[in-house]
Amino acid sequence: MKYAIIFSFAFFFMGISVYGDSVDDTPEDTGGNDNKNQSKIYVLPSLSYNYISFDKYKLHDISGMLTLFHFNPAEKGKVSSVTLAYSPQIAAKIDYDFPNLFHNASLSVMHKIDRHIITGAFSAMTEKPLYGGSRTFMGMAGYLYNLVNGEHFSMNLGVTLLVMDIGITMNNGTPWLIWPLPMFNLSWDYEWISFGVIPGVKMTIGPKFPVSIVAKTVTGGYDAALWYRYFKDKDPANELLGMAVGFKKETSDVMISDGGKYGINYNSLYGSLRLFKFLELSGGWTFDGKEEYEKITKDSILGFAGFSKESKYISNVGGGYFFSISFKMNM
Repeated sequence: MKYAIIFSFAFFFMGISVYGDSVDDTPEDTGGNDNKNQSKIYVLPSLSYNYISFDKYKLHDISGMLTLFHFNPAEKGKVSSVTLAYSPQIAAKIDYDFPNLFHNASLSVMHKIDRHIITGAFSAMTEKPLYGGSRTFMGMAGYLYNLVNGEHFSMNLGVTLLVMDIGITMNNGTPWLIWPLPMFNLSWDYEWISFGVIPGVKMTIGPKFPVSIVAKTVTGGYDAALWYRYFKDKDPANELLGMAVGFKKETSDVMISDGGKYGINYNSLYGSLRLFKFLELSGGWTFDGKEEYEKITKDSILGFAGFSKESKYISNVGGGYFFSISFKMNM
């Protein structure tokens, strides 16, 4: 987990720009001939609420997201999207004085022209709304090229420029803000297995069968579950009911205005019930919860390479339970 400190923002918003606004899921023209050449805007809202309870910590996490897709059926090689997201996290703690309210806000855009994909994003994750200092926000602009686009395999390669203050300065004390990074995503899709790197890893064994195994990784965490799904007319696109049991590690990190990274991580055993692909209820037990704080400096970033690290605060907050409800509109 400590090795992901530098670019946790970057990977998160690469995921939103590339994966959340999936460039491969181009909407299909389902209208009649009269509407064939008309541009369409798809409005896709999502909303979720999570309550997480530990022995020494209670967390309310509310997330809202709105994605707008613009698409013209006469120009299937072009698609654009804009995504707005906001998530307040409200914590009730017993024995520590970190802020009780954090704000995660973001704006991301994507424009695809044939094999060319342009992405951009702005994010702020801090205890202050929108802006808590240069250490608490990130900007990103990226370009991807669809190098391979086969029936079962696709791959995009590109580069992204990050604007991000991670505590490294030049000789005159000016923060070093520009960070070029390679960017890529790829996917395999077969009847019995699908696999993607976008930029986290997601694998599904049996994606088109009633019983499947789904595993994915994100920055600092993972999720693996056994799913049973009921399809209408045996078509996975017409999922009516889904049930799962799984195990996951969750992390929740924000940058505080003093330049430190604060977060909580925990493991959980859970069950989920999904109805019609857009409503999901989950709940289970949490354990091994930890509250962490680390001052981000050049030494802490390069600590894995032999540099000394700033002191790091870790507190065990115990275990408990959680439940969540989420709604997501799909095309």
